Amino acid sequence: MLSLPDWAFYPIATAAAAAMIAAAMSFGDTDHRTPEEIRAEGLIYEGERLAGMTLGNGLTIEFLTEDGSQFARIAAARGPLDGLQSAGAFFTLSPDEIEAFQGHRLRVTYTLRATPDQGAEQTLLNVFIPGRSQADWESQETSENYESLTIELLPARCELAFAYVSLWPDWRAQRNRIDLQRVEITALEPLPCES
Repeated sequence: MLSLPDWAFYPIATAAAAAMIAAAMSFGDTDHRTPEEIRAEGLIYEGERLAGMTLGNGLTIEFLTEDGSQFARIAAARGPLDGLQSAGAFFTLSPDEIEAFQGHRLRVTYTLRATPDQGAEQTLLNVFIPGRSQADWESQETSENYESLTIELLPARCELAFAYVSLWPDWRAQRNRIDLQRVEITALEPLPCES
């Protein structure tokens, strides 16, 4: 029988451990982008990334697929100013994403529709950043077909401590549901910030 000499055990064990660690790390997040790449390419939430949405009180969400397209069905039982205030259904930007967008005017495009059954007639849109609040919800008409609804904003400050990209379906009638297919955030021209 072949026997491994004692002196060879440690180098072989070290190589095997390094190979296992490298293999495990290769399955990690391979889609990491720098703030510069995010600023140049934009940020898109669609497909499986829609599952990263957080919901405030009074909202429910269901993830569905129709004709190969994934979307989030969001329903509202109350409004954003009723009871406990909330950012609604929202995506929280990561520190790298915040760094990418701070110091720029922003465009946020939501691709959504009123659901075929109980579809909301309007949707409230907002981006919560320093200087924007519950008073800044923008109401837009919602169609039965997927449409792009856009808001553009000029941040009050160059540095952002937080950023939440939000929406809230109209809740004032039994027609209170929307299907969200995509959200795209684009950095526009830089703000005149002091360095």
